[in-house]
Amino acid sequence: MPQEMTTQEQFDAFADEVARELGTHCRTARNDEYVRGLARLIIDDEGRALNLCQPDDRQPARLKVYAALPDDSEVQAPSIGVAASSAQHVAREITRRLYPLHTETSQMAAQLTARKEPRPAIAAPWPRP
Repeated sequence: MPQEMTTQEQFDAFADEVARELGTHCRTARNDEYVRGLARLIIDDEGRALNLCQPDDRQPARLKVYAALPDDSEVQAPSIGVAASSAQHVAREITRRLYPLHTETSQMAAQLTARKEPRPAIAAPWPRP
């Protein structure tokens, strides 16, 4: 049966359960930037950050999970929709569906950033007149 979370405290407790299911080194943090509904950040032991959100209070059992990328990233953050049937289910879907997209998108973002960075000037091997 889907969990219906109507308060931030209930959502925080559910996010903590999801983090525990994802791994022993996962932790949660406040997400003050999300303003449409309930939200919580999940940060794993590899430094990946996820935004776990409940965007529509009329459908409290439907969650959206976004990969958090650096602000200067030029790629769109991947996301998945998932039912809040249990913390185990959400963690399994994150692992199965979102983590592979997160890894791929992070690599693309790093490649784009590397291409944008100016290359150091190479000094001429001889003195100029």
